[in-house]
Amino acid sequence: MKQRLLVVDDNEMMRAFLEHYFGNHYEVYTAFNGQDAWDWLDKGHFPDAIILDLRMPDIDGLDFLQQLKCSVLFNDIPVIMLSSVEKTESRIECLEAGAADYVVKPFNPKELAVRIQYHLRVNRA
Repeated sequence: MKQRLLVVDDNEMMRAFLEHYFGNHYEVYTAFNGQDAWDWLDKGHFPDAIILDLRMPDIDGLDFLQQLKCSVLFNDIPVIMLSSVEKTESRIECLEAGAADYVVKPFNPKELAVRIQYHLRVNRA
């Protein structure tokens, strides 16, 4: 059974690219923003990892991350931030809030894949 990835990004092209790129190795689910992601999780879905954009409408990435890490059900899911925001303060804020990693756009998809595999291994151990 394939592991599940949840991709949360308001950019339709980015969601489609990540779904296509990781689709052979993972079950990939997508959400437009934090609210859509919560709606998906509330239906009983449980991803093995989350790729999360920082800047999105309604519930942004940091708010979603903070809520997720306060949840008893979902706080152990590794979250990899994927954002065009390069500021050190933003990276530190996300990592302090519980993100497992922070990757800056534009990015090498192979590097992102290796980071996902690493965090899934660490999370299983």
